[in-house]
Amino acid sequence: MKKHIEAFFKTENDAESAKASLQKLSISNPFMEPIPEESRLTGVVPVLNQGTTAGVAGFKDFIKPNKNTTDEDTPPETDHLTHLLQFDVDKDDYNEALAILKKHDGHMDKDKI
Repeated sequence: MKKHIEAFFKTENDAESAKASLQKLSISNPFMEPIPEESRLTGVVPVLNQGTTAGVAGFKDFIKPNKNTTDEDTPPETDHLTHLLQFDVDKDDYNEALAILKKHDGHMDKDKI
């Protein structure tokens, strides 16, 4: 049986690295895309692997819009999520997939963990 996973990342590099690491598992239909800047995501939390089940830890505004600063030497804040990676994984590989997403700073909808 397959499970569908959608994970969000702060950088394209994090998403690409996670996708590459997931190739050792039995995944199918991997798809990565940028998240439009004007999109607002709520209820997205970091992926945590706690033994055989996944959980969540203290939600702190992981989704933030780009904030422009007045100081020209300081780059704009880039703490928002920019890329979505979705794929299907065999139920037997689900926890290992979550561990890989955690390693690559992935975030998931809290209702789907």
